[in-house]
Amino acid sequence: MGSRRENALVTWLKTEQGIAQFDAALALRPELRDLYAAFYGKLWDDELLPSSLLEICRLRVAQLHECEAELAVRHEGASVSEEQIRALANWQESDLFSEPEKAALTLSEKVPWQHHDLTDEDYSDLRTHFGEAKAVALTVGIALFDANCRLRLAFDTDPTPIRATRPASSQGPIY
Repeated sequence: MGSRRENALVTWLKTEQGIAQFDAALALRPELRDLYAAFYGKLWDDELLPSSLLEICRLRVAQLHECEAELAVRHEGASVSEEQIRALANWQESDLFSEPEKAALTLSEKVPWQHHDLTDEDYSDLRTHFGEAKAVALTVGIALFDANCRLRLAFDTDPTPIRATRPASSQGPIY
């Protein structure tokens, strides 16, 4: 059996050289792309949550989806080490993640495929570490990371390595 890319059904997305393929695909509907970028970028722009926390959650969701295109994006300004990235698949046993990060990763584990398994205890743990507003922002952020992966997979975007100097912004491209 061939790889997912060999059996790709979506081949109609053509983009200009030098433009992030995901951003270019969304730009086919500029009004939606701008709203999506504003919503997604606001999560990073407000600095309500540390960019390192958002980055490990984003990458864990991408691992769960086996979304190579999302995994190829690195927000270098988020200061997540390659050692942490390698440890994400077994974060429960790793000492590279703090208790608040582990609470956030628990949410990241459940949102994509097990959202019905989220418990009051999970949210109580998040509120203990982050407070109410940050727990809501984290939930929305993880849902957006899940949506990004699903869109990338549906669009069959290439897993081109991208090293962004800073995390996403409402004013910049969606890598």
